Amino acid sequence: MSSRPRVIVAFVGTALVVGYAVVGSLQVLVWNPLAAVPGATLSEIHVELDRAGQSFSPAPVILWAVLGVAAAASLAVSASRSDGLALSHLAFGYSLLLVGGAPSFFFVAFSPGMQLADGFGISGGDHSPWARPLYVTSFLAMIVAIATAGLAITTSRRRAHTS
Repeated sequence: MSSRPRVIVAFVGTALVVGYAVVGSLQVLVWNPLAAVPGATLSEIHVELDRAGQSFSPAPVILWAVLGVAAAASLAVSASRSDGLALSHLAFGYSLLLVGGAPSFFFVAFSPGMQLADGFGISGGDHSPWARPLYVTSFLAMIVAIATAGLAITTSRRRAHTS
């Protein structure tokens, strides 16, 4: 099999993970705080959080994004170096990365959301709508993961019966 299809899947998969990381980071660090405190600038929000003893570090969010992108990049490198890697396995790998995005995003967004809630006396949920596309992406990736796993099982059973 030509490496071109693997390169395309690796490029698309990595681009999706990078997009997920960028949107997730912006959601937690910029969009949600601005939506939670309408009319305030990001600096005003952080000054008030500091005053209330509820400031949060962007480090966990940045680490989350970097780890996700690094995992996608390592999968892309594996795809480029392995002639035996089936497209379904590669798609499955990227799908699992995106499926894992939802729980890991929730985990990394929880503390900043609670600190906004405590600092401003508001609910700790998402105030910006931009978390929804992340959860939808993870759900769709779960469907792709199930489909590619089914395809891989069916293909391996066919090979076993023909040999």
